[in-house]
Amino acid sequence: MKIKALKDILFREFSFIFKLKDMILICFLAPLVYGLMFSYLYINKRATNINLGVVNQDGSYLSRKLVRNINATAELKTTMQYSSFQEGLAGIFKNNVNGFYVIANSFGKNMKKGRISPVLNVVNSSNFLVASNVLKKFTLASIIFSKQQFQKILTDKGFSYKSTENVFSPIKINTVYLFNTQMNYSDFLLPCLLLAVLQQIILLAVCTSISLEKKDNNELNVFYGSFFIMFLGKAIPYILIGSLINVLNIYIFLPIDGIYASSILGLFVLSTVFIIAVVCFAILVSIFFKSPEMAMAVLMFYSLPTVLLSGFAWPHSALPNYLKIISYISPSTYSMNYIRLFILGDVKIWYAKEPIIALVLFSVICFFITYLIEMKTKKVFPLRK
Repeated sequence: MKIKALKDILFREFSFIFKLKDMILICFLAPLVYGLMFSYLYINKRATNINLGVVNQDGSYLSRKLVRNINATAELKTTMQYSSFQEGLAGIFKNNVNGFYVIANSFGKNMKKGRISPVLNVVNSSNFLVASNVLKKFTLASIIFSKQQFQKILTDKGFSYKSTENVFSPIKINTVYLFNTQMNYSDFLLPCLLLAVLQQIILLAVCTSISLEKKDNNELNVFYGSFFIMFLGKAIPYILIGSLINVLNIYIFLPIDGIYASSILGLFVLSTVFIIAVVCFAILVSIFFKSPEMAMAVLMFYSLPTVLLSGFAWPHSALPNYLKIISYISPSTYSMNYIRLFILGDVKIWYAKEPIIALVLFSVICFFITYLIEMKTKKVFPLRK
């Protein structure tokens, strides 16, 4: 009897999903549109050919060589020549360049004598993705250039190349980059953006389905009795749809940007538990929406705050205490950064233990809160005629 009841609820839910245009749009068209848009948005992986200006007050051979060295990097391109600091600022305000650098008139003379030769680097930091790239690559290009010139001065004076290496850089630092070895913006942003879209789609789909049923003012439990069967029947279709979207993200949208998941087993286990947690949470919050319009209006403000509070762009440990408390009511807090690691790196499934436990507990809590409300109101699962 319970199996038949479950089949009936599943059949009703799937027929509803494929019958209504709104549900088809939410469950199938939206993931394709967002997935393709985000994937092609970051297809270059990181910003390249960032426009810079230069105020070359020196005009010497060495100053021109510095400009050529900076242009040799894939990320930076000197496109504008300015005669003053004020002209450079005007170029930033007009959006002609993202920054500019000023080479002092004593640059070449100081370089030849091995003295400090300051170069002023002015960056428009209103866009931190561009600014961080400019600062990193400009600094690296300048260090390499000054090292080459310093070594040339010493070798001209009779020092060996090996001894000049030790003089210029007495400390050698070896850096190991984990998960995002090329420091690509696409690898940092895209996995979390796709997960945010997945979470939002599940929330909208479940809340739209249940809120539409409430218009009938009939109770599903009158016909099918068991709360667990009703909950399971409602959850399974959206777990399957979420899993389908997850597969599309992993095998279609991420590879467009050259991102190929490494830890497949851990990734699928963790992301599946995440999807289950989101569905359980969606069923719980759908209780408070009386219409699909109300659900749409409220949930459109849900995605961005929860993604930001999850630790995606700002360390979760650095959040104010009251925001930390708020963040714990979202499944993304327990999973988003972990899932990104399983996408970008070869991580053993054992490391998914903690987020999986947290998501399972979160799902159980959502289930029991929904159950308590159902027992009190008997209107959690209305019947669609």
